[in-house]
Amino acid sequence: MRMKTFEELGFPGRLIAVEGLDGSGKSTQIYLLKRWLELEGLKVFFTEWNSSALVKNATSKGKKRELLTPTTFSLIHATDFADRYERQLVPLLRAGYLVLCDRYIFTAFARDTVRGCPPEWVRGIYDFAALPDLTFFFRANLEISLTRILDGRPQLKYFEAGMDLRLSSDPYESFRIFQGRILEQYLAMSTEFKFLVIDGNQPIEAQQTVVRDLVASKIDLARFMRKPLEKK
Repeated sequence: MRMKTFEELGFPGRLIAVEGLDGSGKSTQIYLLKRWLELEGLKVFFTEWNSSALVKNATSKGKKRELLTPTTFSLIHATDFADRYERQLVPLLRAGYLVLCDRYIFTAFARDTVRGCPPEWVRGIYDFAALPDLTFFFRANLEISLTRILDGRPQLKYFEAGMDLRLSSDPYESFRIFQGRILEQYLAMSTEFKFLVIDGNQPIEAQQTVVRDLVASKIDLARFMRKPLEKK
């Protein structure tokens, strides 16, 4: 049975998600979208992957000690998502908010599958979740993504580079192999889930213009205006 979007399920709110490789620029783009929507006076809520207070500390400790197997990695992220979905996303969408997600279930579909978890099993874990109303996929070249990451810090993170998979002893080569495989998963999903593909190699401003135009054309933003008493 085909999964439904929040709009198709009758929710008054709308959910917009961004996906992409590490360093693709998706987080920058959704932050800029958030600020624009807020300045327009709309009811907006932002959430990001792996941010639930319920499991964040456990995830951090597991990563630092390199204790997470592909299965535990998958389950702990699913727990994080389920907690935020029930406590934040669904209530706010019922309250008529625009909810912005920096990564959604597609991150798990891609990463966990590449790490060796059965695709059907991974999807089954998230079968309680509705689909976003809009999903932007920022497609950037691997070298550009790598450069962007290293512009902000001196080295790659262990799991970010896929070092747990023993793809290469060189973290940079491991990153290219790991992220390249994740890209293949995203591209395979792009038609199935109707991703709006954005050229992540373009300048930040050019990408943001495309994103805003698409959001404004596909969502009736006037419905999400704050009432006078709701203004900050």
